[in-house]
Amino acid sequence: MHMPSPTSRPLEYRLNHVLDYIDAHLGQNLNLDCLAALAHLSRYHFLRRFQQWSAEAPHAYVRRRRLETGASQLLYSSDSIAAVAQNCGFDTADGFARAFRQYFGLSPSRWRDEQRVMAAASSAGPVAGQHGPVRVIQLPTARVAYTRHFGPYDVDSAAQWRQLDIWCCQHDLPPSARFGMGLDDPDITAPEKCRYDVCVELPESFVAPAGMPVKTIAGGMHAVLRFIGPRVQSKDAWHRLLRDGVLYGRYKVAARPCFERYPPDQRLACIEAQDCELCLPLEPQMAL
Repeated sequence: MHMPSPTSRPLEYRLNHVLDYIDAHLGQNLNLDCLAALAHLSRYHFLRRFQQWSAEAPHAYVRRRRLETGASQLLYSSDSIAAVAQNCGFDTADGFARAFRQYFGLSPSRWRDEQRVMAAASSAGPVAGQHGPVRVIQLPTARVAYTRHFGPYDVDSAAQWRQLDIWCCQHDLPPSARFGMGLDDPDITAPEKCRYDVCVELPESFVAPAGMPVKTIAGGMHAVLRFIGPRVQSKDAWHRLLRDGVLYGRYKVAARPCFERYPPDQRLACIEAQDCELCLPLEPQMAL
């Protein structure tokens, strides 16, 4: 079977692959040579193309993702500030604290305290659209094809889902589970920089064409909450699920994206009357 060479893939595909790699390796060395090699570009061309495409230099993007991911971990995990700093690629907790204060205007500890107070207040009441209890279950790994949107989560999602439906019909794919995946926390990341993927699970034997991005959604333990109701009300349910994520006993919130999971027979998952499962990835708590 002939597989396309990496350089034959569209530039957008390769740059999105770089973003995914950065998210998965924030604690490692992410120098320019490493990222340029992933995009199959020279250092000079990668630096120029990346900045044109994302409106950020690669080093600025990596720094922002490290700090925003650190903020999310401070809010949704019980890890120490030193552990969060290490997870996000900072050599020392002091270095992380200085960079964090410069970016967010507060020390990590004060930011954590203030954000948790606000999060608890915003999710203290009944959650509109919530149906049934939160369950902690094992979900399988899924290989998916996806499209990616940059910008506010509530803009252009209908067109994104339609694009995926058309692609599925063109390739005669059987009904499969679908996923909506926000890669950034809209309470932390600026709306214009948020990324949202709509995904469809692929059969094992299916080979996606060169222009279609494919990735794997990791399996494992997840906190799952069924949500039925208007899309605009799902934010409250997400807040409740994320806030409770630090309370799952031997689990804590994992540093992987949350996602909505839709049943195979549901077309155009962007419809106003959502019926889906909100899925929060978990990982074991470290023994004290």
